[in-house]
Amino acid sequence: MENILGARIAESREKLALTQDQFGSRYNVSGPAVFKFEKGYVKPSLDLWLKMARDCEIPEKKAVLLWIKAKLPEEYQSFIDLSAAAISEAVPTYDKADRPNYARIADQRDLRQRLQADAVLPPGMKAMFDDNEFWALYRPSGQEIQLLIDKFGSYFDAKDPLFRDAIRLIRAFSRSNY
Repeated sequence: MENILGARIAESREKLALTQDQFGSRYNVSGPAVFKFEKGYVKPSLDLWLKMARDCEIPEKKAVLLWIKAKLPEEYQSFIDLSAAAISEAVPTYDKADRPNYARIADQRDLRQRLQADAVLPPGMKAMFDDNEFWALYRPSGQEIQLLIDKFGSYFDAKDPLFRDAIRLIRAFSRSNY
């Protein structure tokens, strides 16, 4: 029987160069438990697997399908089609060297143009940056934008209103330092 979950767990652990004990400590499980997961003797709970899958950068829908498939008897595993989950769009990311530093941009027009051209930003954040009202109302600085992206840029499914709340939160915290 194919050990779908175990192979992914072992691959992730090896990529991080961690022992089974070290990897297990990240999830409050023992090294022998990780060994059993990797060998397919035991399957992790769905909650534990979703935490591991998130760290392995496996989309949640695909992770759930993988977990269900692994739980089924072998003759029924072919009923779970993972191709639909694999088609989901890949989330773009910055190369560390190419990551823009918006904190250095003082001109609002230049800042806005660069943000609109940034293909890596979450769609909700991008929608906010495309909104004239946002710029007129908030007049964000490059430093505020950089903090917003650094702290909340990984929330790819978040909507525009949540990012507006985040910028207000950033301002509230930065003002409390005075």
